[in-house]
Amino acid sequence: MAKKKAFTPLLYLASIVFLPWWISLSFNKSLKSWITNWWDTRQSETFLNDIQEKSILEQFIEVEELFLLDEMIKEYVGTI
Repeated sequence: MAKKKAFTPLLYLASIVFLPWWISLSFNKSLKSWITNWWDTRQSETFLNDIQEKSILEQFIEVEELFLLDEMIKEYVGTI
């Protein structure tokens, strides 16, 4: 009976020390690569969206400049 009483606190101590370590180790091995891959994918999507946004804005500016040039040509032809 005395061995059981002495064994119980040792078991609790071992679970307090090793359980968090085991959880951390299993998390690092199983989920770390998945989370890193998801984060990198999300960052590249955002980066591509920024590039696409800049490209679209440049195209709109070019169309606006062409429209203004067309208006200037129409006004110039009307004054001749």
